[in-house]
Amino acid sequence: MGKKCEGCKIAENYNYWSELPATKHQFFKVMYGDFELQMNIPQKFMECFKEKLSPWCTIIGPSKQKWKIRLSSTYNERQMVFSDGWKQFVRDNGVETNDFLVFRFVGDSSFEVSVFDKSGCEKEGCHFSINSNSRSRRTSCTSTLHINNHGSVVKEEIEIFDSSSEDKSLWEEGEEESEDVSHVTEEKRERRGSSSEGKLPQSQKYFISNRRDLKPGEKQRASKMAESYRHNMKDNKRVLPTFQITMLPTHVYRGFYLTIPKVWANKHMIKESHELELRVPGSTKGSWKVGCRWTKGGSIQCQLRSKWPVFLLENNLEEYDTCVFELIQKGISDDVRPPIFNVHIFRTVDHIVPLTVSTRMV
Repeated sequence: MGKKCEGCKIAENYNYWSELPATKHQFFKVMYGDFELQMNIPQKFMECFKEKLSPWCTIIGPSKQKWKIRLSSTYNERQMVFSDGWKQFVRDNGVETNDFLVFRFVGDSSFEVSVFDKSGCEKEGCHFSINSNSRSRRTSCTSTLHINNHGSVVKEEIEIFDSSSEDKSLWEEGEEESEDVSHVTEEKRERRGSSSEGKLPQSQKYFISNRRDLKPGEKQRASKMAESYRHNMKDNKRVLPTFQITMLPTHVYRGFYLTIPKVWANKHMIKESHELELRVPGSTKGSWKVGCRWTKGGSIQCQLRSKWPVFLLENNLEEYDTCVFELIQKGISDDVRPPIFNVHIFRTVDHIVPLTVSTRMV
């Protein structure tokens, strides 16, 4: 029986890594030890692919959900590992000791991952896993399959979009009436469904954070910097009206509305729905037109609504980030003189990782 000569092996090795399309390459890892904290990437793979990978990679699971994971080097810089974000991927997909993961490079610093258990077959649940950042906070379940009150299996449809290609017109006029359904219970969903039988389900947009987990004390970092900034403004006798808001999930991940403090709004804002202009000092992106409206009903509030998601997406605002809104031009009306704000952004984490835009059916 013939064998390959050493020269042929060298030629094959060269052609595999240098001539084959990058998307033909893959590697596997067996999970053991402290695999849930970080995962070493085969050194041979990194030697050939280091120039093709950015500091943040995208992992696409069997369910087609995406996780942003940092590519880091170990303390001696001899090994590259998946670090920040890896723990969440492991948790969301139920990866366990002795599981076998196959990573296939698909371009643009992205990998498609298949997960096998010790039986040698794919883990079924991974095909229904979702990024836990996309879940409502009412449940910790990371599966798209649920058992409803009638004992039937219901699949939650979730479609993922890349924020770099998302059509910004989705948040133009008309979007301000969209409902934040993150707090709606299953019982309410069923009642709503029975009263609107025959209607097609509607999609609701939300953003997924890809920021690393915050360290102790970092949640207050941005608000403290904002307070210090406002204090310095007073010391320098800058008397322009300001208000300060620390971002909540309903500001930046779902729902997408920001309520201006009531006393401040009554004193400084136009007493009718209008459009205002937001500017970020130092930004090269220009300014943003955002819809402002006064709510009707029991508690009258002044809120930023339509086009607010465009502003927060392009400036990558995250929960616990803090904004100081500085009114540099008091408004009269949309046509005559709209209000103009400088928005000073203070972040919990300086390193920015773009948000992922996603939708789900409701």
